[in-house]
Amino acid sequence: MASLDQIRTFVTVVKQNSFARAGRVLGVTPSVVSKRIAELEHDLGVQLLLRTTRKLTLSDHGARYFHRAVELLQRFDELERDIARHRDETAGLVRIGAPTSIGVNYIGPALIEFRARHPDVRFDLVLHDRTVDPVEEGLDLLIAEQTYVIPNGDLTEEPLCPIERVICASPAYLARRGTPQHPRDLVRHDCLHYSFLPSAQVWLFTGPTGEISVPVSPVFSTSNGQIMRQIALKDGGLAMLPTHVVGEDIRAGRLAVVLTGYELPQFWLVAILPPLSRISRRVQLLVEHLRAVFSPPPWLRSGAQAQAAPARPDRKAPKRRASG
Repeated sequence: MASLDQIRTFVTVVKQNSFARAGRVLGVTPSVVSKRIAELEHDLGVQLLLRTTRKLTLSDHGARYFHRAVELLQRFDELERDIARHRDETAGLVRIGAPTSIGVNYIGPALIEFRARHPDVRFDLVLHDRTVDPVEEGLDLLIAEQTYVIPNGDLTEEPLCPIERVICASPAYLARRGTPQHPRDLVRHDCLHYSFLPSAQVWLFTGPTGEISVPVSPVFSTSNGQIMRQIALKDGGLAMLPTHVVGEDIRAGRLAVVLTGYELPQFWLVAILPPLSRISRRVQLLVEHLRAVFSPPPWLRSGAQAQAAPARPDRKAPKRRASG
């Protein structure tokens, strides 16, 4: 089957009426031009060019092939230009999914900042507190915690920032029920559970002696971190929550962190791109903007992390998961 390079070479030779001049136009040697023409004629099973020492002449087959090849190349070049225009176009709609707390507090303001620089971009922000498949839901971009994303080999993950979680409760609750010293003490406490933790109703820790799994019987389960925060503030029990939700409460003394000698599983906030989004200029620009917004995380810049979990210097960004 004839290749596009062979067809383009043939058309260029006819237009230039010279193998040497065609080679200069195409940036290849005359021998490469000659080889491509010979391969094209062999593939087609006909002679396209009648060669003499002085000139090149189209055969009948060559003349017919030339006119159709010119039309084909024009349509192909137009297609490439059209794709390039759409790829580089920044104007248009971006449909984004994000967790409720992150979306309200950080993604929304970040999108306003982005539109100040790119006013032709429009957004549809869908907030959720559940597992999401961005392809199935027609999203151009999904902001999520890495562990909560449905595995999909066609998705690309762009790490934005680590998310620290802490076990916390109100001082009044701890005064009444006592402060747990070991994760297994949680079985004697009222626990507030986030419904979409990947480990179900098991809280995982890493301590001096290794991993610890603690089954909990939550007195309250919800898929919304802000609701858990409100219950904890009302002395409702111990909650495992990210510091971007409770950091200010910890700093103000409204909530206290417990079990600081034990690490919780590592989570990352990631931007997840379906296949077509990877070639969208406006989505690429938005991901770059979000990477800047979350590096370092805005809740760290505001001091909201103070008195939260100890820093973990060994935290490395998760490897990107891409198609292919």
